[in-house]
Amino acid sequence: MNRIKVSPIGRLPRALGAFSLVALLAACGGGSESPPPSNAVSADDAKSVSANAASMPNDTATAMSATVTTAETVIASGAASATVSCPGGGTAVYQVTGPNAALLLNHQLDEGETYSVTFNACRSASGAASVSGAMTLLVASKTADSITLNTATNNVVVSLPHGDVTLNGSSTVTRTITTSGNTTTTTTHWVTPNFSITSHRNGRTSTFSYTNVDITRTIVVTNGVVTSTSYSGTSTLSWTWPNGSFSITFATQGTVGCDADGTPTQGTWTITLPHNRLILTIVPGTVTLQVDYGADGTIDRTYIFTVNELMNTAG
Repeated sequence: MNRIKVSPIGRLPRALGAFSLVALLAACGGGSESPPPSNAVSADDAKSVSANAASMPNDTATAMSATVTTAETVIASGAASATVSCPGGGTAVYQVTGPNAALLLNHQLDEGETYSVTFNACRSASGAASVSGAMTLLVASKTADSITLNTATNNVVVSLPHGDVTLNGSSTVTRTITTSGNTTTTTTHWVTPNFSITSHRNGRTSTFSYTNVDITRTIVVTNGVVTSTSYSGTSTLSWTWPNGSFSITFATQGTVGCDADGTPTQGTWTITLPHNRLILTIVPGTVTLQVDYGADGTIDRTYIFTVNELMNTAG
C-alpha cells in the first residue's frame, strides 16, 4: 500500500493535519502505484487548495453583492451628506453627483450618477451582512430589472456566516432581478481584472489576490426565505501560507450549488496548478478529490472526505 507523507501539523495552517482516515484509506491504491514526482502537490495541500477554490470566490461575490445592496438601502433611507441610520443597525453617509439635478434627490441609483458611501457596521436588514468601510459606485447603465455598476472598495469589511471578508479593488457588478409569483431570483455578475481580499475564516487570516475574475452568483428567495444559492465562473487565485505559495486557475463545470450560508453542496471544479491538475466534485455531504500529477490527463490519486472536513481547511 502506498504511504502518504503528511507534514507535521506545526508547519501547516491549523486543521490541515486533521486529515480524515477515510481520505487516507481512499488514497491507497496498492503496490502498483508509482511514487509521486518531486513536484507533486501533497495530500494536505491539494485538500486546502480545493477548499479555497470552492469557498473564496463565492464568499467574495456574496460580499460584493451585499455591499451593493446595503449601499442601495442607505441611499433609499436618507438624504445625501447626512448620517443615515441603517435599517438593520449601524450608520452610513453618502454623497452623490450626477448629470440630472432633479434625479439626485429621488433616493435611487440613476444612470450617470456617482456615489461615495461610508459604512459603519451598516446592515440593510435585520440579520443581513454587516458592512464597514468606504466605496464608490458609478451607475454605468440601468433598466427596469438590471443595473451595472463600476465599483471601487477601500477596506470594506463584510461579515458573512463563515467569517469576515475585506474587499479592496475595482470591479464591475451587474445585477438582474426577476420575479415570478412569490419567487425572486437575483443574479449578480462580478468581473474584475485584479482584486484583493483578506479572509478571516476558521481562525486564520489570509490575503488572496484575484486576476481575470468572471463569476456569476444567483440567489433564489421564495416567500421571503432563501431557497437556493449557486455560482459559476472562472478566476486565478493566488495566496501565501507559511508552508508555501499557491497560484491556481479554477473553473466551475456548470453551476455549483450552495446552502444559505455559502457552503457548497454540489458541483465540480477543475483546478489548475503549475505542475498538477485537481478535479473537485461535491455531492451532498461528500467530497471526491482527484489529483492528476503533471496534468497529463491521468488520475494518480483519489481522496474522499466530508464537506465539513474540506471547509475546515479554507482560509
